[in-house]
Amino acid sequence: MCGIAAISNHAPREDISEMLQSLSYRLVHRGPDAEGMTVCQNGLSGVAHRRLSIIDLSERAHQPLFNEKRTLALVCNGEIYNHQDLRQELERKGHLFSSDSDNEVVLHLYEEHGPDAVQKLRGMFAFAILNLQNGEIFCARDPFGEKPLFYAMLPWGVAVASEIPAFYGLPGLNLAIDPEAAALFLLRNLRHIPDPWTIRKSIRSLPPGCTMSIADGKVVESKRYWKPDFTIRPISEIEVLGTFDRAVKRCTVANVEIAALLSGGIDSTAITDSILRSTGKSLRTFAFGLNAADPELARARRAAEWLNTNHREIYFDANRQHELFDDLIKRHGQPIAALPLTHAMMLFETIHAEGLKVVMAGHGADEVFYGYDGAAKLATLSKWQDFLPRSLVRTVAALITPALRENQIAEALNVLSQEPGSRKAALYAQEAKRLWPQLMFGDGPDARTAYDWATWWYSNGCPESYIDEAAFLGLVQENAHAITIAGDLPAMAHSIEVRCPFLDRDLVELGLSIRYRDKVTPHGGKAILKRALNMRLPGDILDAPKRGFGYYIQEEAIFRGEWKHKIDAAFADHSDLEGILNPDALTRVKQAFDQQDRRTPAILISKLYALKRFAVMDGAA
Repeated sequence: MCGIAAISNHAPREDISEMLQSLSYRLVHRGPDAEGMTVCQNGLSGVAHRRLSIIDLSERAHQPLFNEKRTLALVCNGEIYNHQDLRQELERKGHLFSSDSDNEVVLHLYEEHGPDAVQKLRGMFAFAILNLQNGEIFCARDPFGEKPLFYAMLPWGVAVASEIPAFYGLPGLNLAIDPEAAALFLLRNLRHIPDPWTIRKSIRSLPPGCTMSIADGKVVESKRYWKPDFTIRPISEIEVLGTFDRAVKRCTVANVEIAALLSGGIDSTAITDSILRSTGKSLRTFAFGLNAADPELARARRAAEWLNTNHREIYFDANRQHELFDDLIKRHGQPIAALPLTHAMMLFETIHAEGLKVVMAGHGADEVFYGYDGAAKLATLSKWQDFLPRSLVRTVAALITPALRENQIAEALNVLSQEPGSRKAALYAQEAKRLWPQLMFGDGPDARTAYDWATWWYSNGCPESYIDEAAFLGLVQENAHAITIAGDLPAMAHSIEVRCPFLDRDLVELGLSIRYRDKVTPHGGKAILKRALNMRLPGDILDAPKRGFGYYIQEEAIFRGEWKHKIDAAFADHSDLEGILNPDALTRVKQAFDQQDRRTPAILISKLYALKRFAVMDGAA
């Protein structure tokens, strides 16, 4: 796991090496083991790398890596889990490898297949390949966005980096706030700014499953290479278990010790069990909770004892939480409203102190196998959708929705009246029309922005059932704060690589093909996964309610307790975020929250406070 950077200029610049060095310096926490860079002779472009050594710890694997003729240079952040099979295939075709690095297969695969090489990769990655002959740069990001890739548009060209703050030392960078990004952040389940936006107008995020070509200081092409197939087919528990075990085994390839996060839930316990079956080695596991009496830690303890792991518990530190919240926003370079990431910071800090570099986690399982809260309601709505004609629903909705305004029945009618691919988008547009004029000056952006963002993810096809449509958007965008950002941001702050078998492309694609009735039953979610694991895991783990790390550390309680004076002070300050937010509206929202008005949820306070904390830190930078 590493940090990468690249620069492409409109015209040659003598200071290109200094700019690459600036980018690299700001990414040192992502790769403290080694650094390197290379620049085209014409000075038009170059790439830089910070290395966290996981596979092939020798100097031969330092990056940039070059092909045999030194016409291409690669910098890569991530792990290619099927690199051994790809290497054998490439060697049979005559490619010569200079290292045992898994990343080197990306370079030779690109030589062989060009941009289509990404289709053969199984892993988590963000990379840039520099053509040393013409200065062109080819970039790609893995299908689910496990590894970040940002690019900044500057007066003199384009810069690429693993993190937004890496750009801050570059000349000519415009740091103006993007009102669309701030507005989208406020909507529904989003606790982060969605791709391709960032809080800065001049910086964008390459969406998951996309490639990008850069030449002469400008982005010349961006394409979506991963286009999921939503065709439903019969799938057995044996097929689920076999695909899951192969995903776990792929993730265990490393030349350093691998540990695991163990909450005692189905996902983390199944992963830990599969690792032990695959490797036969002892394993260190870690759990996080409120204190020693936390019921979730008791469940993790039970799983650790059953699996016979070397287990350690890390406890919540209320005195550090706000400090870590600010640190997360600073490192992320933009607002994020996910307090569990502060728990992850504490967790990974301890794991790093124990000398570990790689941990396994269960991120993504709830989105693929429908274990999240609310899955049963979505399944019920999908069953209604299966036999109610949309034309009839539209008629009913037109008659009664205006009287119902914003409630669950109105939302359900809105969903049932839409075509596949636009059902979730309609909910985002509906909330944008209601919320943006209330909170933003100038009524905010056009609600069409939210609609177009959500429908883009189904431009290549959409599931027929609404629950499948909603779950897919949750996987690739809505829940990124709890899946991919959670697996990268707090971990890489402490030079830790998080591997997530449930985000294996083959396993996800299998999951997309399972009918929702096999995932969600009257007895709960993850039904087919539970059946697949029935012979492996104890019943009390399989049947335990959905929880997770830090479950008993509740956001609303913190806002009304330890953080109240900080939040009160923030909402009393009306000078922030370039005047985008309406201070009178924010005052009304805060008063409603203080009065415990259920129509003003803690998540909205969390988002507004994150925007305010970002504005304070941005102003002080």
